[in-house]
Amino acid sequence: MDRRTFFTLVSGGALLATSRLFAEHHVLSADPLLSVFDLSSSPDRYTDIEDFYIRNHHATPPDTGKNLLRIEGEVDEPKEMTIESLANLPRREIGAVLECAGNTVGTTGLVSNGLWRGWPLGDVLSLARPKRSGTHVHLVGRDGYVRSVPVERIHSDGLLVTHLNSLPLRRHHGAPWRALLVGWYGMDSVKWLERITVSTSDLPVTGNEYTESTLDPSGQVSRQPLPRVQVKSVIVSPTSGAVLRRGKTEVRAFAWSGEGKISKLEASADGGRTWRTAELQRSTPHEWALGRITIELNQSGAVELVSRATDGKGFSQPIEQDRRRIDSYANNWCHRVRCVVV
Repeated sequence: MDRRTFFTLVSGGALLATSRLFAEHHVLSADPLLSVFDLSSSPDRYTDIEDFYIRNHHATPPDTGKNLLRIEGEVDEPKEMTIESLANLPRREIGAVLECAGNTVGTTGLVSNGLWRGWPLGDVLSLARPKRSGTHVHLVGRDGYVRSVPVERIHSDGLLVTHLNSLPLRRHHGAPWRALLVGWYGMDSVKWLERITVSTSDLPVTGNEYTESTLDPSGQVSRQPLPRVQVKSVIVSPTSGAVLRRGKTEVRAFAWSGEGKISKLEASADGGRTWRTAELQRSTPHEWALGRITIELNQSGAVELVSRATDGKGFSQPIEQDRRRIDSYANNWCHRVRCVVV
């Protein structure tokens, strides 16, 4: 669906309110709801809430009016909490990219940048006095979706979110509250959170979902958990297939990393043989940075623009996809845009 249009969508028997879309936005599935956002259509710092990507695993659960969060398992004081009972806890606000682990390389995908507000999830968990035997936390959503994460990740990166971009969470984004694991792929940020179970073990792995799978020369497959959000950049202007006039052209790109701040963004106008450093704007830890660079295109014909980002820990995008990988997750090789110069 194109920007500045209206849509009505029924998902799981629930009506998604008619709203104006400020960016180019595409609904790929209604049940479960899957909606992608086109980065090239909006240069804003934060993705408008109407356009923020949605990747639900099950149908959006009905609003029962019982907004309770239970903490149980390996704890000394099991708790049942409401928004009102948490009112005295200090809140936190943080800007951060949320990216689906299966997001592709390109401008249209499952990634957005938001301003999140809620309570530090570690503070909420501490109210139940977790036992030292608890090594993992199982996050259970009201839709039946469950994820397990190490307990230390909850304390260092977790937020119990109630607001996105200064507005209360919308229903399809997990209202009344959801988990956010800053810097980690979106499958850990469980929506409609209703139960936190502290456990002595991780949940058993079923199949190959959300694992990094590598095929070695002998044909053996090795698997390991996905890492933090990998450093990545996407050229948002010019777009693929654009016809450009000879002379100066501005290249713009977004870049982000789960490891923190973007330290460098480079662009190439010859397919990656030579690179020039872009000027970074709004480079903030965990948010996407906007990079701009003006390049000279003096030869008519096809041109391939490439972007490459580096984060504060020194991680850079690989030039090409790792051919040993047989999964479809954590895709972060360099983005390439092919244009024509006339």
